[in-house]
Amino acid sequence: MTSLGSMNIRDYEADDKPALEELTLRAWEPVFADLERSIKPEIYEVFVPDWQAEQMRSLNTVCDSGDIHTIVAERDEKILGFAAMSFHPEDFLGQIFMIGVDPDYQRRGVGTALINAGIEIIKQRGFALVMIETGGDPGHAAARKTYEKMGFDLYPVARYLKRV
Repeated sequence: MTSLGSMNIRDYEADDKPALEELTLRAWEPVFADLERSIKPEIYEVFVPDWQAEQMRSLNTVCDSGDIHTIVAERDEKILGFAAMSFHPEDFLGQIFMIGVDPDYQRRGVGTALINAGIEIIKQRGFALVMIETGGDPGHAAARKTYEKMGFDLYPVARYLKRV
């Protein structure tokens, strides 16, 4: 699909799933550790009771849904990251709703390359608007910085949680 130097971006294949499972757990472990430090314990234990299981459920959706277009970045047959796009004609937009990069390859342009490839897929499907979301906690700071550098504008949303 897209090649950058020795990195190739291509469509996801079913054989990629074990590598994505391992990558997902490694990539999100520090993010959830930061999230746990950022919110009240009584909120975290209800909202995020088992982040590993939730990430695996999300990854299964990404890998197994025919409505989602998933791509992977690889170099020398090693998967460096992945991104998943969903399409929302009712809102006139495509969404890059999950992106993960192997921690050993973060901050090397893999995420940016995946986002750019995702944008192209969304444009090819006829959408003029791309949405990407992330957390406001310290664990997602690098993602926010990447999106802002790429020209994404922040759409102000406030989400509040209270344990009852």
